Parts: sequence; C-alpha cells; structure tokens
Amino acid sequence: MADAPKITNEDEPEKVDVADLHAPVIREKLEPKDGFEPVPLWLVGVFAVVVFWGGYYLATYNGGWSSSFSDGDPAPLLGASAAPAGPVDPVVLGKKIYSGNCVSCHQADGLGQAGQYPPLAGSEFVLDPKHEPHIKRILLLGLQGPVTVKGSSYNGNMPPFAAKLKDEQIAAVLTYVRQEWGNKAAPITPEEIAAARTSVGPRSDPWVIEELMKIGPDAPVKVAAPVSQPAK
Repeated sequence: MADAPKITNEDEPEKVDVADLHAPVIREKLEPKDGFEPVPLWLVGVFAVVVFWGGYYLATYNGGWSSSFSDGDPAPLLGASAAPAGPVDPVVLGKKIYSGNCVSCHQADGLGQAGQYPPLAGSEFVLDPKHEPHIKRILLLGLQGPVTVKGSSYNGNMPPFAAKLKDEQIAAVLTYVRQEWGNKAAPITPEEIAAARTSVGPRSDPWVIEELMKIGPDAPVKVAAPVSQPAK
C-alpha cells in the first residue's frame, strides 16, 4: 500500500486573525454613540434661565388664576389692594372686553366680515336711537338668522353674553362701540342693561331679527308658558 502524501507548511491554509486585521480601522474610527453625549453646560444654563423667567412671569401675571381674569376686570391683575380707587373708564374697559370677545367676528376696525358678521362702524343698530333697545337685547341673548345692516345681508350667529358678562361690562363694551371708528352716540349705563335684562326675563333663546323688531323698547318679553301635562 502506498504511503500517504505528506502535508507541508506550504500546503496548510493560512490562518488570518480578523481582529488584528480590523484593529487599525477600529482605532481610526470609533463607533458612533449618538444620544449619549453630555449636555453642554451653556445649554443647561439657558434652560435654567427660561424656566426661572417663566415661573416668575406666571407668578406675577396669573391674576390669581381667576376665571374672570380675561373679561376686562383689572382687579385680578392689580390685586385687591392695588385696584384703582376711582371708577374705571367705561371706554377703556369696553375696549378690553371687545378685544377679548368681539374682535374675531367684527374685526379691530369694526367693519365685520362680508356675508357673515355685520359692521359696527356706522351701523344703524349702533347709532339709531330706535335700535338702542335692540342692540342691548342682542348683547344679552344673541342673534341668529339673517339680518340687514347698512343695506347688506349677514347671516353669522351672534353669541349671548348675559351669563358671561356683568351689566357694567356689557354697558362698557356698548359704550366703546358707540364711540369708536367715528361713531358718535351716547354711552350706555349699567342701569340700562339691568333694565334690559329684567325685560328679557327668563328667556334664554337667541333672537330672530323679525321677532326682536316687534317688541317695544321697554316692553317685557313674553315667554311662552310651558304646556301642562294632563293628570294621569
């Protein structure tokens, strides 16, 4: 039987150490470690300043976290002890209330939005004495359906403010509207709004303009009596 061939070193497969092969590459380029770098100290300082300023601002101007803070009443902002001793100018107060409740529809220039919200600048409802009772009642209970103002038709609903604003506030915003954008009409007093509120009575439905025009200036608003159910 023939002898098996001898395997020499030249015939053995070359053994390569992969780790040694890639070592220079690993040394030159480390694996990325995104998200594990420390936050720079200057950025930490900026965050601290912003948080401190935000806390100071909220503590100073939170108005006591009162729900009436944005309705134009300056007392929550100034504090009870710092509230002005004299009465607030109704035009100044009315402008604040208008900016917070009315400007999105009737606009800052009082010109309204075509086809939706009627103008208040030069409006007969604002200036004509015969419409004075109507605009008070509209502010209290709102208005729905089409209405014609200055010869143009509008059909955007007016929300009610009887539950949201006090008599003094409604009087102030009406006084502001009647004296802004070139309008010249007498101011409205809180007593007039109180009388209008009394005339409205328990009604809560918004007005339709045709119905509103049929009611006399000082006439109490009649509310339909509930239908009595037959006894069982």
